[in-house]
Order: sequence, then C-alpha cells, then structure tokens
Amino acid sequence: MSHASLRIGEAAFAERWSPKVSLLFCGAGLFFLAVFAWRFADQRLYADSGYYLARVINEGNFHIEHGRWVLALSQIVPLIGVKLGLSMKTLIVLHSLNDVVFLGLCMWFALRTLRNVHAAVALMAVHLIGLTHGLFCPIFELYYGVDLLILFSAVLTSTRLAPRARWVLLVLLLVGAISSHFMALLLAVGVLLLGGHWRDRRLMLVLGGATIAFLALRLATLSYYESQQLGFVQRLAFPSQVKPLFSIDFLRTQVMRAWQHYPDVLLLVAVNSFALGRSRQRRILALFWLGLLAIHVLTGLYMPWPTHDRYREQVDFAAPVWAVFIAVYRVLPLIQWRLPVLALLMLCAGYRMVQAEWIAPYYEARTRWQEAWITGARNAGEHKIIVDPAGATFGPPGHKVSVYWSTGVECLLLSAKDGPDATVSVITTDDLECAGVPENLDKFVFRCWDVLDNHYLDARFFRLPSGRYVPLRTAPAPSAAR
Repeated sequence: MSHASLRIGEAAFAERWSPKVSLLFCGAGLFFLAVFAWRFADQRLYADSGYYLARVINEGNFHIEHGRWVLALSQIVPLIGVKLGLSMKTLIVLHSLNDVVFLGLCMWFALRTLRNVHAAVALMAVHLIGLTHGLFCPIFELYYGVDLLILFSAVLTSTRLAPRARWVLLVLLLVGAISSHFMALLLAVGVLLLGGHWRDRRLMLVLGGATIAFLALRLATLSYYESQQLGFVQRLAFPSQVKPLFSIDFLRTQVMRAWQHYPDVLLLVAVNSFALGRSRQRRILALFWLGLLAIHVLTGLYMPWPTHDRYREQVDFAAPVWAVFIAVYRVLPLIQWRLPVLALLMLCAGYRMVQAEWIAPYYEARTRWQEAWITGARNAGEHKIIVDPAGATFGPPGHKVSVYWSTGVECLLLSAKDGPDATVSVITTDDLECAGVPENLDKFVFRCWDVLDNHYLDARFFRLPSGRYVPLRTAPAPSAAR
C-alpha cells in the first residue's frame, strides 16, 4: 500500500470514528459531573456557592453582585425549586446540579442546532480540565462565561441560523461572556484572533460597539470590591512591577506549581505546541504562547503567592481554557491529529475526575466538622452560637481546604435540611473581628460583612429564634479525610 493510500485510509478512519468518540466523551463527562454533583451537593456549598444559594432562597429572586449578570445562569434551577417551595435538601441538590444542567443545554444547542461537535467537545473539556478544588464549583462565573464564549465561537462559524438571529445571538453571547469575569474579555479577543474574524469589518464594528458600550456601563457602575480587585492592572504601567514575574526564582516556582497541580494542562500545552509546529501554523503557535504569556503576567500580578486552593484554581482557569481552545479549534480540525487530540482530552478529563475524587474526602471532612457544631448547638438547646475554628485543618499537603468565611452561611443551609425549626446560625471567632458584629450579637449574622434582622430569613426554610449568639465551648474533633 502506498503512503498516499495509507494517509487516505487514516483520514477515512478518523472521519468515521471521531464523531463517535466525541459524543462518547461528552456523554460520559456529563454523566460523571451529574453523579458527582449529586454525591457532593453539601460539599459544593463551599464559599460563594452557599452564599449565593442562601441569597436566592431568602430573596426569592436572582442575586447579582458586581455587575456579573452571568451569575443569573447559575441560579435558575434552584430558584425554580424555591418558587415551588421544595425542601432544603432538594434545593441544595438542585443548586449543585445547576451547572451540569446548563452544560447539558449548551451541548444540546451546539449539537442539535449548530451541528458543531467540536463546540460540544470544548464545552465538556473546560468543565473538567484544570479544575479540582471547590469540586467544580457550581456558581463559578467564568464557567458560565466560557460556555457562552464557546457558543459565541460556534455561532460565528454557523450557517444554520437566520441572519437576524445570528446577530442577536452573537451580541448576547459576547456580552454575557465578558460580563462574567475580566479574563473572559482576554479570551474573547483570543477567539476572534484565532478564527481570523477580526478581518470582518462589519462584525468588528457591531461586536466592538457592543463591547465598548458594555465596558462603559461596567466602569460607570463599578463596585468598590471590583475597583479594588482590578487595582492590580495599574501595575502593568510600571516595568519594575512586571519584571519580577520573569525572574528565575519566580518562573521556577510557577513551573514547579504547574507540574504539581496542572500536569494535564502542561501536557495539553506541549501537544498543542508540537502539533502546531509540525503543521507549520506558526502564527497560531505564536498567538498561543502570547496568550499564555498574557495570562502569566495578569495572574502573576494579581496573585503572586503559590498557595493552591479553590480560589487559586479559579484565578488560573484562563490558562487551561486557552489550551483547550487551541486544541479544539486549531489542532482537532487537522485530520491526522483528530483522534490523538480526542484521546488526549479524554485522558486529561479522566485525570481530573480521579483528582476530584481524591480531594472530595477533605471537603467531606470539613462538612462533618460543620455538622458536628450544628449537633453540638442542638444538644445545648441553642440556635445561635459562636465557635472557635482554631486547629481545624482539612486539606492534604500542598492544598488548602480551609474553614473559610462562609462557615456561617453553609451551617445555616445544612442545619435547615432537618426542617426550618432546626435552623442553627454559626459564626466563628474570626467573624467577631469584623466591624459591626460584636455589638450586634442579638441580630442575625448572615456572614462577617452582613448583620441583618431575623425577618430577612424566609420562614418557609429558616426559623431562627431571637436571642444572642453564645459561645459553644465543646469543640468537635476535626475529622481527617478518609
């Protein structure tokens, strides 16, 4: 058999099997995430996740902060449950399943309406690769923003939509994506550069106008928190602030951290670079590394310390997404790389599934610690208690799974699973250091920064008797991960 005939045979094999492998990857990944979300619904209340659920339950509406309107997408399923008056146990599960439901709908739209298998693969990959902590946090804004950005890219190349519907979708998807997070704007620029869409003058006028209008509105309504968070961008104007990011010591630390926590992403970066080099896509290869360089600078300025936890992974998330984008949009279309890249994406996703199962018991230990305090309060006949979190550690070496500021919010939700009259409000001695908390212990401390009246709570789900917070001295033994 000639070399040409062999190549034709390989191409036919890849064309025949790659759609099946792609659908298998998407289906298996979605099934895993659904089961995982169900099993670890309580643990996925960690940090902002539980806070937003509690807001939705008590306010009976979407809760949006800092102009991140994409957060509404993370609240649809539990909000429906609130309107139906479902139990707290059910609401927590629905909250955990929300991102999986949204992912499934996005993949359905990509496959059924746009007939874009690659978009479905990208959607599945970004929900797994590069993430472990927070157990694939169900309200992570950039999750939803990147999903919208992938659909935006698919709509850009689609010929299956009516022109008016296409334009409306493009604007809505782009604005929705960049509303999620500062990094989404950088990724959106990357998507337009990857596909060469920047050459389309009409497209750039429409999308550029929509982006400028949105950014002007965001800047005009920027919250104090957001202005503080974006303050690091000003350091880009000072070379002395950027130069340390390229020192040998800093680069060595980052490489070692990536090797320890992101071997899947490093492998994807290596294969992307090799494939682009072999196929002589030098412009795309340069764009790929320029994107990684930009992400390195921005994340390095914002968070230069190496501590690894849920927040660190969310800060780093743009790099895995960019690596997936290059793999799916520029390497996967190459027929000789199609099946190897699909196999690589499945390998990386499989690694993250294993890692998530490995880290989950540490989050379970944290939840058991919270439940022990709830039980202690009930045994003491109390509903509002102050606890000392000193000595409570849960994460494995090199990872941080902390008590965190959301302990009170999570305990509120977890206690209400046994009925509204079983509600217990827990605050920590750390919360007592916040302004307004020590002098208002007769009120309801929702979290360190929110001291509210008891009537804020929806009595259908929470019934918290009046009275002061009292210290609970009998501390539960911190549970080690199994």
